[in-house]
Amino acid sequence: MKITIRKASHDDAEHILALLSPYVKQGILLPRSKQDIEKSSDSFTVAIAQKKIIGVVSHYKYNNKLFEIRSLAVKSKYHHKGIGKQLVAYAIDDILLHHNNAKIFCLTYTPSFFKKAGFIVVAKETLPDKIWKDCQYCQHKDNCTETAMVYSLRTKELQSC
Repeated sequence: MKITIRKASHDDAEHILALLSPYVKQGILLPRSKQDIEKSSDSFTVAIAQKKIIGVVSHYKYNNKLFEIRSLAVKSKYHHKGIGKQLVAYAIDDILLHHNNAKIFCLTYTPSFFKKAGFIVVAKETLPDKIWKDCQYCQHKDNCTETAMVYSLRTKELQSC
């Protein structure tokens, strides 16, 4: 099976929304609107197989130094095939291409996956307060069990961002 990884386009929004939807319903990912996806389509990367979007990841730019990897989802029948790892690697490469000193982090329920992708666990308290902006939309905001992780090639203190 041939997988193509590419930047998303504005026209991919409906397919991205459909892919994210089951994970939002499970409380694994935060909800995103079609308009939000369209507006920020340049921050999304998609995996294509047989002309269909089977995976997605996005990044959020807080400033030129701080980026979050988020909204990672792969259709369940394509799990454990390395697609998520390819998506994350593509997003990291894209960020570092334009911002070579960027610090990249994620908040995740699957730290073992991100560890394999080059991230290390850090204390949530080491992340700047501004990264908690989306918590108000999370059903787990009062009982967060996500793990904070930083891309291991960028492990400098994040509080200066």
